[in-house]
Amino acid sequence: MQANDPSRQPDAVQAFLAGVPPFDRLPSFERAALAAASRVALYLEDEPVRADGDVCCVQRGGVRLRRPGDGPERDDVRGEGECFGAACALAPDGDREGGEGVALEDTFLVRLPGQAFAAVCRRHGFVADYFADALSPAARDGRMPGPAGCPDPADGDYLFTRLAGDVASRGLAAVPRGTDLRRAARVMEAGQVGSVLVREGAGAVIGIVTDRDLRRAVATGMALTAPVETLMSAPVATIDAATPCFEALLQMTGSGVRHLLVTRDGEPAGMVTASDVLLSHGRSPMALLRAARRAADVADLGEICRGMRPLAAALVARGATAAVVSGVLTLLAEQVLARLLQLLEKRCGPSPAPCRWLLLGAAGRREMLPGSGLSLAAVPDDGGDPIVGRAARTYMQAFLPLLGDALAALGLHAPSTRLVLGDPRTALSPQGFVLDGDPLDHEASLEGFDARVLGGEPMAAGEGNGFPPDLAAAWLAAAASRPAPLGLYQGRLMERDGGACDVLDVLARGSRPVTALARLAALRCGVEQTGTAARLDALGRLGVVDEGTAARAAEAFAFFEAERLGALLTGREVSGRDEAPVPLASVSPRRRHGFRAAFAALEALRLALAAHTAAGEDCHGLV
Repeated sequence: MQANDPSRQPDAVQAFLAGVPPFDRLPSFERAALAAASRVALYLEDEPVRADGDVCCVQRGGVRLRRPGDGPERDDVRGEGECFGAACALAPDGDREGGEGVALEDTFLVRLPGQAFAAVCRRHGFVADYFADALSPAARDGRMPGPAGCPDPADGDYLFTRLAGDVASRGLAAVPRGTDLRRAARVMEAGQVGSVLVREGAGAVIGIVTDRDLRRAVATGMALTAPVETLMSAPVATIDAATPCFEALLQMTGSGVRHLLVTRDGEPAGMVTASDVLLSHGRSPMALLRAARRAADVADLGEICRGMRPLAAALVARGATAAVVSGVLTLLAEQVLARLLQLLEKRCGPSPAPCRWLLLGAAGRREMLPGSGLSLAAVPDDGGDPIVGRAARTYMQAFLPLLGDALAALGLHAPSTRLVLGDPRTALSPQGFVLDGDPLDHEASLEGFDARVLGGEPMAAGEGNGFPPDLAAAWLAAAASRPAPLGLYQGRLMERDGGACDVLDVLARGSRPVTALARLAALRCGVEQTGTAARLDALGRLGVVDEGTAARAAEAFAFFEAERLGALLTGREVSGRDEAPVPLASVSPRRRHGFRAAFAALEALRLALAAHTAAGEDCHGLV
């Protein structure tokens, strides 16, 4: 390999993969190794693209994949952050469908060698699970059914129902007449956009320069000090924001342009490209991630958050599991939060001390579903200076209410949301935990032990929390004392003590007990993972519970989360702190069987952890 090989960009690829599911969940050293083995390839518009055994991840642009045997309307579009070729890499002798296509525009692909990718999948099962669940058509038999009325994402109806203004980028990059090409390129790079408008001194738009124009200028030897008007295209093609996307595509195709200036009431309001139209209908999470990074204000972030529920529905329709959906939604919520913090800091000024933001609860576990709120802790680093510390705390006491109001406006503030100043794990005194009832009543406090740094890795289980393992064992024993239900019978939830009720709160009786048991057992044993499924897997490998019991508990958690997701996507309201109970009269036989099996797995987990705790076995030394 040449030292100056432009296709080898390990640092840039590693930074890119850190924001792309499921690679964002890999340990940093694994991402670094994968990035070092990869290469970046450029494909010009309409150029054929083949995976050829690699896993190709779209870094910028888009690819239309050919699906043999189907009409062109069934072709698949992959946008920024989406991959293809994974099925071939995992099963080289299997189906090669989806491994070739054409570039929708000038497109950069990160090509991950198939062997390196397969090795990562063997070491980290969640990577293989992600692609099997979300991307492989062969894995969609028996997939979780989507909500009623959720369209097939391969359906092209969105072209007629969505408007150009809905998919246009917010904010316009512009330079005045006379700006040199080098400065124009810097403006485009700073705004992460593919074009820049040229304005007269009075503000009127007189032309446009695209990234393709700049490449042509470099290729022909044009001086970078030349003014933009020597290269710009004029006049700029425009389209009204109320025009359907289908007409926007027709206009671009007919006039041979790739960018349209979107106007609203005659005034410039955004820019739309062909790939924006093709990739904006909910199938590309990276489209929303990119929009979050570019958001100009809270209103822009609000539009992105309103796209989270349709995105979840589209992922479900493609065969994604609840785990995949929650991982993607958490990543998007993190990006929205990061941008929101930047916007609020511009308004309020910087904190007197650097601040580390911790994601708590569902966000810390990467288990956010539609309607979930962001629970956060702000931890200023005063460097040991008490004066700076007092100033930072005063600043944060004024900042956190503003943040809470903004999160509420974005729909990221649920009834259970907490905004905490200081690390909630170190702030809690173990003596304050009194076994005065169901430990689940204190879940808000315990969610501090799901902490994960914003944009980073999970916190180590024992990192500064001061929580004695024997106290964790006592709490675990208390949490394991409540039996799981038996199942559903004749439209009622049957309890093991003979009681029954007419409704089922899936969160309270299903997902939350699994999460709580896994959390307390992980805390007792020093398990560093924060995700519920990952914690159960670690407990099985450590021998705290039988591996089969751990696996069945993880399957039960996946079933409960799928039930919650289906209910949330069909519009079931949230009441108080918990989700609305499920009416049991109309539950199908298949779902009744699923609940019975899931409750049995939860009961087996409960009994196994209760027995392990009662035996007084020390599992801390196993880590």
